[in-house]
Amino acid sequence: KLIQASGIPCVHVMEISDDSTRYSVGLSHTAAAMQAVNYLLLQGRRRIAFIGAHMDPRTRQRHHGYQTALIQHGSLDLALECCVPQAACVGLGSTLFRDLLASHPDVDAIFCSNDDLAQGAMFEALRLGIRIPEQVAVIGFNDVEQSAHSVPRLTTVRTPRSEIGDQAAHMLLDLIRGKPVTQRTIDVGFELVIRESA
Repeated sequence: KLIQASGIPCVHVMEISDDSTRYSVGLSHTAAAMQAVNYLLLQGRRRIAFIGAHMDPRTRQRHHGYQTALIQHGSLDLALECCVPQAACVGLGSTLFRDLLASHPDVDAIFCSNDDLAQGAMFEALRLGIRIPEQVAVIGFNDVEQSAHSVPRLTTVRTPRSEIGDQAAHMLLDLIRGKPVTQRTIDVGFELVIRESA
């Protein structure tokens, strides 16, 4: 509200908005999460857990997509959701994976809200002697650089962050210069990158 009232040009990045008064460049995190979970379901996974941290609006959208896909499939189990307020990091992913498997050893797949958590989960699986993806499939989100080089290589949702920044900057410059911006929301989409972890 403060930004809108200020009259200062503003473009929201990384997510798209249904608000017709906002300018935004991003993607649907809900749709991306749904595609990731549906992929796991198509692979025959049935005990799919969610690990999320920080729980900011984008993480909540990914969580919503996870739930929506499983509800549509009739297999949502709230006991398999692990959502914590701490900042996401590799160490937290390791801890949450270990705790999840201790209480739910039948989990056969995990969708993590970002790649840091997913990589931590894979490190912990290695320590526990759990084979990925044979015993537990793992999917992350964002496709950070190291995800293509982890062992195993991480399946993840690629978000085109450079393109988002580029298009948002052009939109913002047009707004600053008083040029008309006819397309207030630009959905750049996403890509599910299939690698060895799922």
